[in-house]
Amino acid sequence: MNFELEPPKHGGDLAAFLRSENLDPNSADHWLDLSSACNREPWPIPESFLENSAKLWYELPDAFALQEAANDYFGLTPLAIGTGTQQFIEILPALLVERVKRKKVWVPAVGYQEHGYSWRKWDYEVSEYQDVSELLTNEWDIAVVISPNNPSGQYLTTDQSEQLKVLLETSERYLVLDEAFLDATPEASWLNAPLPSGCFVLRSVGKFFGLAGARVGFIFGDSTFQASIQSLIGPWPVATPALHLVTQALKDRDWQAEALASLAERHAYFEANMVPKLNTLFDSQVMIHTPLFYTWQLEQDQALKAVQALHSVGIHIRLGQGWVRLSLPAGHEMQRLNHGLVRLLQGHQLKELG
Repeated sequence: MNFELEPPKHGGDLAAFLRSENLDPNSADHWLDLSSACNREPWPIPESFLENSAKLWYELPDAFALQEAANDYFGLTPLAIGTGTQQFIEILPALLVERVKRKKVWVPAVGYQEHGYSWRKWDYEVSEYQDVSELLTNEWDIAVVISPNNPSGQYLTTDQSEQLKVLLETSERYLVLDEAFLDATPEASWLNAPLPSGCFVLRSVGKFFGLAGARVGFIFGDSTFQASIQSLIGPWPVATPALHLVTQALKDRDWQAEALASLAERHAYFEANMVPKLNTLFDSQVMIHTPLFYTWQLEQDQALKAVQALHSVGIHIRLGQGWVRLSLPAGHEMQRLNHGLVRLLQGHQLKELG
């Protein structure tokens, strides 16, 4: 085991960026932070909760109500509720370490880097694939698939899903399917049908619901793993206030419908008014999007210059290896983003990007 590896970097890091640049962390409110890819119009915390939540801070957590709400929302009862999907990513290597003959796992080369990092900490042999199709022709004991992938935006196709399910049913393999960004397109979820053996599905309320700070995630799969998973995460992994809030959010079907409509409306506006300007700024039209974020493929030096240009007008985005990503802004943030882009495209900094 190697628990001293350098951890991956993440979006949603505006405060850390300001500290690294010796800028006033208290100035964060003056920036437009589009780096996290979570819904910029999150589920609203009810005033009744804020007014009557005092007792929740001294009650031990009881997840029963959230388990019922999750069963209704997802159509399946989770094996466990944890501190975001991150907690399950952390424990899966320990869960499976004695169940595989070879400690060999395949993870996406581009995607949430905590997956590969967690397996490496437990001394698994980690291979990276560029496309899910590689899993259909290579040997592996464990594979990680992210659908939709962040930041690439790629979804599992129907054909890929069917072929992976056949592999799981006909051989002793394990698949970790990260669906943390799937709530805005629930028709693509594997939870809509019986899960094959050896499959674990991860879901989160941090993305579509915009409740990343609640730190609540779900894991679904074979019930024979339930006791082991519960043992690994320990008692009371989620705070009582978060349990209550997420229970209400999963039950709030009116807000969920309104959120889907808002995402569609904001996408239409963003594509018509922002994408042409961003294509020009980035000098690239190689772009893909999901309901929650947009990703452009760029040369690394070009990506760095583009991010620096946006920083000059107070806009913070996610910089990766050969790509940049923006979360879809909230409706009230569109004008500010537009003003910043207009300033850049009218100024001299555009010449520096050429």
